[in-house]
Amino acid sequence: MQLMRHSFRRLAAAAVAALATAAASMAGAETLSLVSIQSMTGPTAFAGAIFQKAIQLAVDEANQKGGIHGRRISVIEHDNASDKGQAINLANQAIDRDRALFVLGPTTTADTLAVAPIFNDKRTPFIGFAGSDAILKAGPWTLKFRQGTDVDGPVLAQYVLQKTPVRRVALVFDRTNEALIEFKNVFRDAFKAGGGTVVAEEAVVSSDANFLPLATKLKAMDIDAVYLTSYAEQSGNIALQLRQAGLPEKVRILGSLAIVSPKFLSVAGKAAEGVIAISDYVPGMDRPLNKAFDAAYQARYGTEPDSYAATGYSLAKVALATLQEAGPHPTREKVREAYLRLKEVPVVVGTGVWSHAERRPNYGALVLGVKDGRFVIAP
Repeated sequence: MQLMRHSFRRLAAAAVAALATAAASMAGAETLSLVSIQSMTGPTAFAGAIFQKAIQLAVDEANQKGGIHGRRISVIEHDNASDKGQAINLANQAIDRDRALFVLGPTTTADTLAVAPIFNDKRTPFIGFAGSDAILKAGPWTLKFRQGTDVDGPVLAQYVLQKTPVRRVALVFDRTNEALIEFKNVFRDAFKAGGGTVVAEEAVVSSDANFLPLATKLKAMDIDAVYLTSYAEQSGNIALQLRQAGLPEKVRILGSLAIVSPKFLSVAGKAAEGVIAISDYVPGMDRPLNKAFDAAYQARYGTEPDSYAATGYSLAKVALATLQEAGPHPTREKVREAYLRLKEVPVVVGTGVWSHAERRPNYGALVLGVKDGRFVIAP
């Protein structure tokens, strides 16, 4: 009898364990897991931390509306601390341990170039924030959200040549970042093609902080404008030091989309007034999705969204639309195929509609000016 009781207890325990396992499996089946690898700390946290906040906002909104095909979406967050080596480790972890269906990130072009071969070798789709089309060379599992640098530069060059007297420009660029180099090259080529003259190309590195020698050099040149393409804080510092060194107000400051951030405005201060820059977002645009996003981000995080927030939110919208297109039982292969079919996704950047041709996205660009300490649509 005692032996029978022990056997019954073992059977009952086994049954409970089996039910628990089944319940866990069912719970897992009800959830679609995304993995996000961002630079939430370190030198590029000014972008990565905001990308992550905006991604989570978009996912939470989707869950409030019932998820994707009735399944809740969860986001596994990883911080690569602005470090390429950590990005590589986290890419492997996302694939092998997290069993990622779809990976969002990394934050920078350099990190994306480092992890792209890993995702392609292991046939896992990922969609990062890099603008450079160079990331596509790793293989067909590299998916893009941001449009190439060939979209923004010509729009800015055309505006400057048509609506300002600027004809002679010096270019200042961060030589340590491939995307920023591309921004410089594309603007340069479009500006020259439109009849402008590039007087000089001056390289900086991301760790530079003393720009007095550069300012002195630029002040002595016969130029109408200085074009900046480095990250926002450094660009703000350059603009400030240029004006402190006596660069005349008539010499305009132009910028790539990398400078469009509250950080640039706060660092540059009054030196930011009159700056002309290219971007894909500005708060207060009169579109329903933009109004809803602006209000939701402000309510949740207590601050006005910037272009990084809008980009993170829009990338998440594209990722969620991809999962919707992949059907109720998505696999990595189905996710990749769904992305290739995806067209005309509503977003809050550019013209408000995201599409792509052969993994090369396009959503348009905006020319902004700085007026009274704020970025606004340029006249």
